[in-house]
Amino acid sequence: MSIETVVPTKVRYINAEWKDRDETPRIGSKESRRENTAYQNVNIYDARPRIIDDEIGLEKTGFTLSENVTSCPDFRNEEAIRKVYLPEMLALIRKLTGASAAYHYGFLVRTEKPIDFNDGYARFVHCDYNIERIQSMSHDVLRQNEVEPQNNEMYAWYNTWQPFDNPAVNNPLAFIDATTLPREDVIDYYYTGRNRDSLVAAPVYNPDHRWCYFPEMTTDEVVVLKQMDQRPNTVMYCPHTSFDNSSAIENTPPRRSIETRILAVFQ
Repeated sequence: MSIETVVPTKVRYINAEWKDRDETPRIGSKESRRENTAYQNVNIYDARPRIIDDEIGLEKTGFTLSENVTSCPDFRNEEAIRKVYLPEMLALIRKLTGASAAYHYGFLVRTEKPIDFNDGYARFVHCDYNIERIQSMSHDVLRQNEVEPQNNEMYAWYNTWQPFDNPAVNNPLAFIDATTLPREDVIDYYYTGRNRDSLVAAPVYNPDHRWCYFPEMTTDEVVVLKQMDQRPNTVMYCPHTSFDNSSAIENTPPRRSIETRILAVFQ
């Protein structure tokens, strides 16, 4: 077995008290995040050796690493992203999952200079969606693409995450290995950023969660994360967050990344 390296750090989890309360927390600002989450000490393991050992995969751990030498000329140009990068990601999802079709649900560029809280690096452990909404969200996306949903279809949602300009050394993305995530650890919360009130999900802290990341991801590498999946006997969620990387060398260039959200259709 390959040797793993580890980064000790702390990440914000949603407060465990919410697991037993009748109300549902709402998070969409620095203030509400501070009120409803708390730091927990964790170890984050280098997942690259586990690729060599064939222990990583969307239906094993809920995440995987792939190559994408992008042809997108400028990640600050929305037209270039839509015309060049999004088709690359749709093709990647179809290739990795065997989906019969894939549709994008938008993208987000994150840099060291966010416009507001919601554009900054994600600073607490979360899932982007909630399995209770998968049918309605999937049908909405299909109809936006002038496609009528079919009764024999099943849906899964994925995120892709890729650095640009520089390798991702500072504030990299970390994810919980799905084999260590009991379903009962995941609770509901409402995301209220950007004037929304969307039902999503997040796990409460469990010391058995195994945290992973891919150190120094290059601009030719992309992480794919499972966000929600209604198919039986599959990984449902892959909670994730950015973290302060204590192993980063001082004055390393800032992280800049693009993430996409994609619906995959299976028949």
